[in-house]
Amino acid sequence: MKKHLLTLLINLFAFSLFSQITITASDMPVSGDTLRYSNASLSSVGDYTTTGANHTWMFDTLRYTSQGRRDFKIGTSTPYSIFFGLTAYGEKTLDTVPIPNIPIPGVPAISITDLYSFYSKSPMINPTKFLAEGLGLKISGIPVPNFYENEDELYFFPLNYGDRDSSTFRFSTLTNTLIPFQYIKQGHRITEVDGWGTVATPHGTVSCIRVVTTQYSIDTLKGTVTLPVFGTQSFAFGFPNYVRSYQWLTNGVHIPYFEVSGTLNGANFNPNQARYRDNYINFVGIKEQSLNLALSVFPNPSTHQLTIITSKDKSAIKAELVDIQGKIVLSSNLNDNSNMVNQHVIDVSGFAKGMYILNLSNLEGKQSLKISIQ
Repeated sequence: MKKHLLTLLINLFAFSLFSQITITASDMPVSGDTLRYSNASLSSVGDYTTTGANHTWMFDTLRYTSQGRRDFKIGTSTPYSIFFGLTAYGEKTLDTVPIPNIPIPGVPAISITDLYSFYSKSPMINPTKFLAEGLGLKISGIPVPNFYENEDELYFFPLNYGDRDSSTFRFSTLTNTLIPFQYIKQGHRITEVDGWGTVATPHGTVSCIRVVTTQYSIDTLKGTVTLPVFGTQSFAFGFPNYVRSYQWLTNGVHIPYFEVSGTLNGANFNPNQARYRDNYINFVGIKEQSLNLALSVFPNPSTHQLTIITSKDKSAIKAELVDIQGKIVLSSNLNDNSNMVNQHVIDVSGFAKGMYILNLSNLEGKQSLKISIQ
């Protein structure tokens, strides 16, 4: 009887750790959030389309490529405070918007800087939606707000497995003497929760729901130009813009725990980005040099053993493995042997998953390599 009760309690505990979750407005970004993520090589992603109830997605062998950060501020702490006020959150997305240096008759040269995206939770009490409110940008130094006339509904709450929502949106920029043309984006978004279970990345393993959000829009640019002989002429042209994002959401993280996004061409999805929630990785001053002390280091990422092959003509090499906090977690002298090359095996199975720096040094100098332990 006691044995059966113990088994039941263990099963209930396991179920409570990884059971179906619900995403609410409290799981969205808030003012003051600084949220780091790591970009991953698309070739390391694996199967991201299979889904369903109580599913396990294994992305723990993602290969790190770079890091980014998302900062959210209350509207009053941005350059567009008088326009977006206390109800919207601003996220700076670009310092400078690249503009092709193509002279257009009748259109003065401009610069676009300090691009912010603004979001809100609606209504303020017991919110049921997370919305894109608009954009803020400076045109030749002048703050210009741009609002959604019909807000883009990014998420609806509560989000549970099996939920599906469709909404329309329309966004347009203001026109003025500095920029006498208008950008219009309108269309609809479909959001569907098509799975739940657990997801594993190099950052960890969590309970999640899987959300697929697809935006179908027509982007239009229209305005006027003054041409020699022809005088002032109006123009307008539009093009379809279909994008999709596969997102794994969990409680308390405020951005997707893992995300694969890209474009749609008919029924074909073309991924162009994969990123996952992560901690700060300090690689300042670390550069991967061409292999000189080591002929080869493999496999990378590594799960159990790391093999280092050095040339026999190299003097004795010291190897140090350093974690992202700067702590030396392993130190070893790579001894020579009688072969033409020296093969050294390091056991890394006992180390936490993540990024490390492998420092190799001898009398000739030092070499540093990024190593991923999965």
